[in-house]
Amino acid sequence: MNRKNIFDTTVYNLSEEESGIHQSLKNIEQYLLTELTIKQKMIDEKKSELAMLHFLVEEKNQAMQQMQSKIVECQQNIEGNRQLINKLLNDQGRMQQDIEWYKRTYETRTIFGLLKDRVKYFLNNLS
Repeated sequence: MNRKNIFDTTVYNLSEEESGIHQSLKNIEQYLLTELTIKQKMIDEKKSELAMLHFLVEEKNQAMQQMQSKIVECQQNIEGNRQLINKLLNDQGRMQQDIEWYKRTYETRTIFGLLKDRVKYFLNNLS
């Protein structure tokens, strides 16, 4: 009977040890499942954050492309305006020369000089 009691105690102790191990394994499994769930939620959040960041980067790239096309357009307009300003300045210079010629011709010459030039001009055109 002693043997039976020792064996029963040992079986009982093993069963108790197995139960403790089983409980520990269940606790570990539960902890790992909890950790896995938390990690999966974090991964899902990071994926959605990454998708949003990709979307924002794409929007910024499109905005940059639009800005670059506007810059090119503005540069072309500036070049056209520069050429127009240069042309107008040249025209203004020529007109200023014409004004000076008219001043010299009609304000500083005498009436006899004017009549002489007119007669010469008229006679040359008749020939």
